[in-house]
Amino acid sequence: MININAALTKLVNDLRKSSPNLDSSLEEILPIGFSLDVEGHRPIFVFLNHENSKIAFSKTAECKFHIKGSLMSIVKTISSGKLKKNLIAGDAETAIVFFNVIMKSEIDLIYLIDKYFGSLPAVFSHAFIEKLFNTPEIYKDVEHRDLKRRVRDISIRIDRLEAHNIL
Repeated sequence: MININAALTKLVNDLRKSSPNLDSSLEEILPIGFSLDVEGHRPIFVFLNHENSKIAFSKTAECKFHIKGSLMSIVKTISSGKLKKNLIAGDAETAIVFFNVIMKSEIDLIYLIDKYFGSLPAVFSHAFIEKLFNTPEIYKDVEHRDLKRRVRDISIRIDRLEAHNIL
């Protein structure tokens, strides 16, 4: 059986590693508990802490806020980067702060795709993002982007060497 709490803790740690400012921003608001209630599905209860994170389908901890809405409204909220108040029940201020921390954290999705799905999907995702935004600059900071590119190149080379050693 999959230990979903360990997987959530690992995902949160990977998110912290992939973002330069997420860790310090999360430290200010943790611990936090919330629920995500998508219409037609069971509510998901999430509790994020410094060491352990928990996810469940039954209420296990105190929720500061609840996000309720249809799947399309939640996807639109995530893609637009603007949280609508009609989706929030409970402590709206905490929900807005948490949402802004996540949205403004500059999470490196290419790094996460590379880590969880491999280098080939990461390369395709990187090419897709470049075509989508029609610019080679995904990040505004040139030094930051260059450092990430070099680390990604090294990671791909290490993956190739590991694959070569296995064969």
